[in-house]
Order: sequence, then C-alpha cells, then structure tokens
Amino acid sequence: MDIDVRVTGKTKLLGLVGNPVEHSISPQLHNTLSSLLGLDIVYIPLAVGKEDLETVVKALKALDFIGFNVTIPYKRDIMKYLDENSKEAILMGAVNTVKKIDGRLYGYNTDAEGFLRSFKEEAGVGFKGKKVVLIGAGGVARAIAVKIASEDAEKISVVNRTVEKSVELAEVVNENIKEIVQVYNFEDKTFRMAFEESDIIINTTSVGMYPKTRETPVKFTECFNKNQIVYDVIYNPEKTKFLNDAEKRGAKIINGLGMLFYQGISAYEIWTGVKFTEDKLKSVYESFKKYLQLKSAK
Repeated sequence: MDIDVRVTGKTKLLGLVGNPVEHSISPQLHNTLSSLLGLDIVYIPLAVGKEDLETVVKALKALDFIGFNVTIPYKRDIMKYLDENSKEAILMGAVNTVKKIDGRLYGYNTDAEGFLRSFKEEAGVGFKGKKVVLIGAGGVARAIAVKIASEDAEKISVVNRTVEKSVELAEVVNENIKEIVQVYNFEDKTFRMAFEESDIIINTTSVGMYPKTRETPVKFTECFNKNQIVYDVIYNPEKTKFLNDAEKRGAKIINGLGMLFYQGISAYEIWTGVKFTEDKLKSVYESFKKYLQLKSAK
C-alpha cells in the first residue's frame, strides 16, 4: 500500500467556521488551489455551536492556522472576537474571511468583491450610472449595496419582507457612501415602477434555492424586460425560477456561481498573497463549474 504523505508537521491550515458546514464546497475549491500552486496547505470545515464560537476563535488563533472563512450564521458575531476588522467589513456589518498576521486576527469581507468580479465579467458592464433593484436586506444584500454604491450606481431600490432591515441597510449606505438607497415593500405601486425602470435586478435571498426550486421572490413577471440584467446569488439550481421568469421576458440572466468562486479566490489571495492570472482563473473556474454540475446531478 502507498503511504499517505499529504499532511505533515509542516502543513499549514485553513478552515471554515459555521453551522452547518456539511454542504460547503469551499474545501474542494481551496484544496484544489493549494494543489495547483504546490502549497502545503490544507483547508478543513469546522462545525461550531454558537456557545463555542469564542472558544474556537481563540483556539484557531493559538494553533497554526493561516486563517479561516466564516459562514452562516456567524458572519456578524465573529467580528467581536477579532483583533481588527477592515473598514469595508465594518461598513458591511459582516466578516467572511479572517487572516492571522503576527499573532493577531484580521477580518475581511470578500463576498462583495466576489460578486463584483463575477458580475463585471459575465455582464460585461459595471454599475456606474445604473438603477439597481436589490431584493433582500440581509448580510449579503448589505455587502452588495455598499459595493455597488461605491461603484457609483445612480439609485438602489431595496425591497424586503422586513422593512426595518431595509431601513438599516439604507441608512448605512446613505450616511456613509452617498444618498442613493430608497426602501420599498412588494405591494408599493411605485416599487413596480422602480422595478420596471431598473437596469439591474439582484436577488440576494435564499428564495428559490434547492430543494424549494418552485419558489421565487418576485410574483409579478411582467416587469422584467429585455433591457435588464438579472442576477441571482443562488447557484443551485443553476437556473432558479426567478432567473427563468426573467429570461422568458428577454432579460440577460446570471447565477451566483461566479460570486461563490470569486469570493473564494479573493479570500485565498488574502491568506497567501498569491495573485492568480486570468488564464489560470478561467481554467480553475471551468473545472469548478463541471464539478458542481456533476455534484448537483447526483
């Protein structure tokens, strides 16, 4: 038999803190990147109970971890246990990437950067001067709103079931970047007008995610049109009902696979200092996409 020599006393560690973590494909992505670059680094998922979060963060700080990712439900809670958070992460109210530097833990948010890289690559345009509808007001929505406001969007129309969260998101952007966010509810006639007149529509909620693939956050479909770009942060299924409805009305559609990929790439670049070439990124992305399609088909 062959001896398994992949992990030694010199192996550096990366991890994922969250609950649950069984579904995560981050280990496959980051371990593939380390293998591709010939780096002796292993990435492992860590299921953590809420009552143990502070203890686990202290343990990761003490152990030989380069850093770690943070996923649901700890992206906000983790911030109080870190030594320092980036200004952007503080504004976004969430950390998904932590790096240990000289024994101190620094928090970053790569979700928004992953979204922006994915959107610009697949849509072929940016957000300058664009009217955007943002569905949802949770952590992902806040990160995306901060990012696209910084990209000089003309207007962001936020709609969410809980108005209080929408108002909080609007205040963060309007008071810290520029006053472009307006809050609506789904029943507002003016919202339908904003929806129809928008250039870009983004779903940041989990509505329509597998296995509830028949659901959609938008019940009216007549407001989609061929001049719009419609983005869904969901990547499973590959085409949600939300995207399918938009496509039928002629809109250009994009799913969340690129966001997932690029937020991971940004995190890996933070941890290691590596900068991937576009050719290498395309190769890894195509392999990653095929892996996910096979995984979803099982």
